[in-house]
Amino acid sequence: MKKFLIFLVLTVFLSFNSFAQKDLEKEMSQYNSPDEVVTLSQSISYDAAIEILAKISLKVTGRNIVSTIQSSELIGLELTNINYMKALKILTQYRGLIIEEKSDVVIVKRPNEPVVVKEPEPLAKDIYAPIDSREVKISAIFFEADNTALRDRGINWQALLSDPTNGFGVDLKTFGQTTSADQTPTDFLVSGSTKLNLGDFKGNLLGTFRFFESENLGEIIANPSITVRTGELGKIQIGSDFSIKQRDFAGNVTDQFFSTGSIIDVTPHVYNEDGIDYVVLRLAVERSTAFPSELSTEIRKTKANSQLLMLNGEETVIGGLYVTDETYVRTGIPILKDLPWWVFGIRYLAGADQKKITKKEIIIVIKTELLPTLKDRMKIMADKNQFKEKLDEHRSVNDTIQEQSPNKHIKNGEEPEKK
Repeated sequence: MKKFLIFLVLTVFLSFNSFAQKDLEKEMSQYNSPDEVVTLSQSISYDAAIEILAKISLKVTGRNIVSTIQSSELIGLELTNINYMKALKILTQYRGLIIEEKSDVVIVKRPNEPVVVKEPEPLAKDIYAPIDSREVKISAIFFEADNTALRDRGINWQALLSDPTNGFGVDLKTFGQTTSADQTPTDFLVSGSTKLNLGDFKGNLLGTFRFFESENLGEIIANPSITVRTGELGKIQIGSDFSIKQRDFAGNVTDQFFSTGSIIDVTPHVYNEDGIDYVVLRLAVERSTAFPSELSTEIRKTKANSQLLMLNGEETVIGGLYVTDETYVRTGIPILKDLPWWVFGIRYLAGADQKKITKKEIIIVIKTELLPTLKDRMKIMADKNQFKEKLDEHRSVNDTIQEQSPNKHIKNGEEPEKK
């Protein structure tokens, strides 16, 4: 009887192991998305492995993986091209840990260990702002001018903006020279008001851009606006981010993103001297375009850096950020130039491929406006509340007088009483 019981226990145990192994083999053989596949070397630490799995989980499901155990020991397992959740299960089972899944987080802990929720950390000192700190509203206009069309019309931006009869000012500055990979061309920067007089057309610079847009000489790309606290960095980007696939030390594929387009990094500093409020504006302007290829990706940049002194409500014009578009156009005798090549080669005699280069320039108008401090806002709100109280009091007195008047029925549109 004793031998029979031992035999029965061994049979059940081996059956469970066989089923578990079959389930694991079945689970390992399932199809996995390339974004969910991970490779972990046996020479990395436990903390590094959890960090890699957490990044993949955040990217795929939006859930973070948190471990209550901190360890720098090596995992001692070689996991190659398997699902990240399977890798987490193998890693936790190997170390005698368990997984607790929630809607927003996956927790790795020891069995029967309570989960301790950390208290939120106090705000850093650099987040604090005094009550008298200033804010600057920065508005920008991105205008893309077609230099080829402007040249055909005989319009020169630099000569136009340097004309002292216009209200732009004559502050032209040169930022640098050009290079092949990282371009910093000769740019012009104009400070002052933005009034314009072009013969029959008179108006401000925004009206000028609208006029050129109606004449198909350019296009207003965007007109963003942000509010930045003094001493803090503000960023405006009109464009897109692209990614490049890279491999980390464990062989996992990660995405590294780069920003392209028209980018402005601005840091305002507000000062007050002799009763005058002014802004020192640190500007970093970039115009970049990505050109991916089979071997690598080339980023062509045009950059300009400057520091400006600006008053409240003053505007600045930045130009010289160029971009070149290349298009191929088929020219020649109509119909014949578009014939297929096997029709006696007539297309080669009647037409040719011509490369058309369109050079465009990004012109940026930046305007700074000083916003009132918190004390000034409180005073404005108090004045508004006081005005509202006075208005309500006046209405109440007026209603009382109307009620006491012998002709109060006139208020309701009735006929006056006849004596």
